[in-house]
Amino acid sequence: MSHKPKKKGPTYTSKTKSKREILGLSSFKNSLEKDFYSTVTIRNSKVCCETNNLVIEMDCNLGLLEMLYHLEQGTWGLHEFSDTLENEKVSLAVRLQHIREINQTFIDIEELSIILKDCNIIIKKIAPESVEQELETILSVLAENYVYITKNLSSNPSEIFVPVFEEVSSENHLSNLQEPNKIAKNGYYSYWGLYFDLDERAVIYDLKNKSIIAGDLNLLNL
Repeated sequence: MSHKPKKKGPTYTSKTKSKREILGLSSFKNSLEKDFYSTVTIRNSKVCCETNNLVIEMDCNLGLLEMLYHLEQGTWGLHEFSDTLENEKVSLAVRLQHIREINQTFIDIEELSIILKDCNIIIKKIAPESVEQELETILSVLAENYVYITKNLSSNPSEIFVPVFEEVSSENHLSNLQEPNKIAKNGYYSYWGLYFDLDERAVIYDLKNKSIIAGDLNLLNL
């Protein structure tokens, strides 16, 4: 059974659905299911007065470590760029651009969730096209930080939020609260939010220092 979110986080709230059907969405969904070994759900919602923002959930029957292993082997996810949709490893950015072209309108990913057997990974949009362009790098960074995120392999996080913009209340760390619309795409690689099953409170993972910060975390719903 897939692990489902249990705690409150920076989750997306669905609003009025667009009346205009997005062409090519079924093929897009099928390609994601094939490349990510997942059952994919896609919602078309509105955020910040923008239409055609997609909320994608990929329910994958793998654990976090299994997923990272297949990612490294090149047998899970997207790894290559291509100018044609005939290639099995077409990038997410190429697939989205194809959707935009056939619909003749801008369509973006607002939130992408990877629901694994033991961990949920939620990636939020922080700039136009940020999720599609940064997904591969985010997953690679996750692999590089796996040992530290799991507390030296002693505890697996149940949820990972990418990124978070937070206020840290501690003697050693200053507040780092910023306006979301001023965050560049490199904002993905500063802080992530983590939940562990034995702790009801979220904590901050500092990617630069490869450490979990002790302090209060106020997650923002972007």
